[in-house]
Amino acid sequence: MRRDQVRNPPATLTSAERERIRATRESLLDGGLLSAAPGAVGVPRYIEKSWRRCIGENVPAAATDLAYRAPDDVHPILRRAAGPVLERLQDSFADVPVAMVLSDAAGRIVLRCAPHRRQRDVMDRASAAEGFDFSEHSIGTNGIGTVLVERQPVLVRGPEHYNALLEQLTCAGTPIIEPYTGVLVGSFSLACTLRDVHPLMTVMAGDIGRQIEARMVDEAGDRHRGLVHAYLSLDRTSGPALVVDENTVLANRLGLAHTGPELHALLWPYLNEHAPPRPERMPVPLADGLRDALVEPIGDGARRAFSVRPLPTAMRSPSAALSGGARSRADAVRSAEGPAREPVHFDPAVERQIEIAALHGETIAVTGAGGTGKLSTALRALRGRGTGEPLVVEPALQPTWFDTARSAASEGRGVVVRRVHTAPTPTTAQLQALIETGAPIALTAELDGADDAVLGMVRRVATTVCLPPLAQSREHLPALVREMLAELPETESGTRLAPAVWERLAGWHWPGNLAELRTTVVQLARRAGGGTVEVDDLPEELRTVRRAHGLMESAERDAVAEALRAADGNRSRAAQALGIGRNTLYRKMREFGLG
Repeated sequence: MRRDQVRNPPATLTSAERERIRATRESLLDGGLLSAAPGAVGVPRYIEKSWRRCIGENVPAAATDLAYRAPDDVHPILRRAAGPVLERLQDSFADVPVAMVLSDAAGRIVLRCAPHRRQRDVMDRASAAEGFDFSEHSIGTNGIGTVLVERQPVLVRGPEHYNALLEQLTCAGTPIIEPYTGVLVGSFSLACTLRDVHPLMTVMAGDIGRQIEARMVDEAGDRHRGLVHAYLSLDRTSGPALVVDENTVLANRLGLAHTGPELHALLWPYLNEHAPPRPERMPVPLADGLRDALVEPIGDGARRAFSVRPLPTAMRSPSAALSGGARSRADAVRSAEGPAREPVHFDPAVERQIEIAALHGETIAVTGAGGTGKLSTALRALRGRGTGEPLVVEPALQPTWFDTARSAASEGRGVVVRRVHTAPTPTTAQLQALIETGAPIALTAELDGADDAVLGMVRRVATTVCLPPLAQSREHLPALVREMLAELPETESGTRLAPAVWERLAGWHWPGNLAELRTTVVQLARRAGGGTVEVDDLPEELRTVRRAHGLMESAERDAVAEALRAADGNRSRAAQALGIGRNTLYRKMREFGLG
């Protein structure tokens, strides 16, 4: 069947036809796939095929709770193209009990326009609202999910729906296909109750779908023309050049060396958060590390893009770069000492703090939240400064820790005193005695919420270096993941991540910090066995994560999480503290994965 042919059985059903179709469906459900020969069921062929798919996949036929995910990551061209079309049509549908429904390519409803109150109530009872999953494998045969499977217009009438939740609706749907690529990006549907069916529903749905696609041609054309024009201007330069927008990265031949499957997922949100309003030199995360580049914004609003010209300077790798473009005194000293030692930390500011402390012979206290890598950072900071591998002691677990540590320090060996905030009694004098041996000493502690005695002890004897949470350092994810993969057995170290996986990693808030990232990487590599990790291989919380949207969203999530913590999980009190309703709080919790 050609794309422009609308599947158009009669839109209305008599009560006898409804009973017959319902009985036919129940018979196939009860008897199984072999109870009726293909083509002998007595419904349109595409309906029968869909029923058989649903039975084979054990899709629930009774009313059920549908999966929900906030529709904040809609395909940008689909969003921009559909918005004006549906807004223009709202007045025409104001007094008509018909809903307009737009879905993404996965079957999730991303926009619903139902001006008529009766139609809104019917759609709400069927969970046909923004964010709910109407794919076939979620709710069975329907005018969204079946359109996406068939890639053709369909009409689903009352009991032709597989799930009883939708039996009172008739839905005419059509696929939305991106014009230049032929990629299916979503669907458009008209839905109404059985008594409100219009004989031209399928024709109208198809016409509106074509209007959306026509606007996609205009949107994509304007965006691509602007992007290519910017790229051609940059490509006249002799060095590497890239142009990036919400969906695309263009690179010249020299710029290809800085690209990879993870590039767009990290570079685009980073530029949105950090890029200046005018051309400026700044560090940017590229596939080969953090590099200085000339960044220039191009356009604004929906067509915002950036040009990036990596500069021919030494690479600022995430674990070795210093803040600023000039060489620091610590750089010069390190070069004079001979071969570069192991990088201490991936964050340039942390690296610089530790190097300056080492330059002046100061004891450091590495602080930060759980999982940020305090112990490994302290160990790397001491390696090469004493004799042998640094000793690790933990006062809360080792009653004789001081004698053990003093013995090692007296021989010039570095010592890491771990988790000093959990020590049974203040140990200021003991720590001072260790430091006076002249051996390199480092502490680790979690000072958030620590009492004054602990804070005073740490600050009296050491220079505090606070490690940032991973959620504030997403630009370093590629290098961190590659480093973690390189440490795995040969059969797993070659594991690759699909671009969509990088996007999910960049969007996750990483409450467990580096420890959580390492566990995730090891698990994915073990399962992939050196192959490519796809989105379906990710844990559930990562599979449904949305694209990183920046500082405002992070701040909002943190505020919700803190309110829930302060209220001991009591949602009513948390909502009151935030000044929002309980329903809004529940929606925010779903959006941010907070339970």
